[in-house]
Amino acid sequence: MHALFINPPSMKGRKLIRNFDCATESKGNYLYQPYDFLLLSSHFSRENFTLIDAIAKNISQEKVLKKIEKKEKSFFIIALADTNWAEDFNFVKVIRSTYPDMPLFVFGDAFIDPKAVEQIRPYSNGVLSNPLEISIEQFLISDINHWEDGKGFVSENTYTRTDLKKPIPVKIKMPHHSNFLLKEYRWPFSTRFKYTTVFTAWGCPYSCSYCVVAKFPNIYRHYTDVIEELEHIKALGLKEIYMGDRSFGLPRENTISLLKEMISRKVKFTWSTYFHPNQYDPELLELMKQSGCHTLIIGIESHNFKSLKKYGRHMKEDRFYALLSHAKKLGIDICGDFMIGLPNETKEDILKTISMSKGLNIDYASFNIAAPLAGSSLRSEAQKDGRIKEGQEKHFDSFGYNKVLSNGVLTGDEIYQLRNLAVRSFYFNPKYLFKSFFRIKSFEHLLIQIQEMLQILFKTK
Repeated sequence: MHALFINPPSMKGRKLIRNFDCATESKGNYLYQPYDFLLLSSHFSRENFTLIDAIAKNISQEKVLKKIEKKEKSFFIIALADTNWAEDFNFVKVIRSTYPDMPLFVFGDAFIDPKAVEQIRPYSNGVLSNPLEISIEQFLISDINHWEDGKGFVSENTYTRTDLKKPIPVKIKMPHHSNFLLKEYRWPFSTRFKYTTVFTAWGCPYSCSYCVVAKFPNIYRHYTDVIEELEHIKALGLKEIYMGDRSFGLPRENTISLLKEMISRKVKFTWSTYFHPNQYDPELLELMKQSGCHTLIIGIESHNFKSLKKYGRHMKEDRFYALLSHAKKLGIDICGDFMIGLPNETKEDILKTISMSKGLNIDYASFNIAAPLAGSSLRSEAQKDGRIKEGQEKHFDSFGYNKVLSNGVLTGDEIYQLRNLAVRSFYFNPKYLFKSFFRIKSFEHLLIQIQEMLQILFKTK
């Protein structure tokens, strides 16, 4: 049994990032390692799967089909993205027509929407809804007509579960990191070009309704399993990792044990991760620094924290500012995530958020357009008030590549222009550029930062 993992091409050369929970386009030079495929690899031996990443290699559909023809294969696992649905769906139809009798499985954020599941039924043997709670037996289904008798599947009904916030322990075999080290993979906060991704947890314990990750179960791995994986990565000679958790640090006791083990065993890497300000406490942050953490990405979203409560985003301001202060003392860089164009935001509101981003003394800022992604309250709200018509739900993303939705006050174009203003205002001023020079940790780090900056400039029109 040999699985062929496929990250499909983009006809327009977009640097698409396709995941189970969300998909977007690179806003700079980076291209994430396809970490959901990396997690899926844990279900197979190293010899029993092959990855074709058409995005990383920037190859056409024609070349992908030629590669597929030459590869060993028993079944396909293909990533699809809501933001690129028309192209991706067509790619699956081409594969199905070319290999009508070969099992084909799909995953992607599009399938949070039940309509996408129905669309894919005639062409797929099943939809995978998360990379950890599956079994090899599910891939033995070979007849697409089995959807009708219950043998086709949407794995584990992730999208309709009601226990999403309950911490669920899970044990997986070792992901095959050595198969996912293409030079094209870049993480923008790395201090080294070569890196890999590790998950201590998957899903998110928080309930921000504008974020589709809230739709996924809160799964975590015991720290001893993670330590074993880190020892393996160290043996591969890797020194940089991205902790891919959507909100690193939970369950707290498990995380504290992990960090202490990393320090005592000297399994130290330079690493970065996403972190919710509400999880901050001094002991945790100190241990993160001691184990090699150099950058935290935190969701700030808006200058008006109170306005976010209606979306289930409850941030403790005292803890937020304490985190910023402590991180600065420890020498941990902070990237703030901001959302531009939330429903009913005015131009003045967005300008205040931009001003806030520059006044917080943070090291990086990511400005994301508030997009009506599958499963988010922003989509359902826009459908209810008529801003999204039937059949127009897809092809949105936080970069605004295809289109940007009006928020009820500003047009899509106005929101897009304000987002670009935010990027230029934050990054391209002498004070920031001067300060950035003193954060450089090595020549390799300098090259990464220069390449990211040039791409940000190129993509911000």
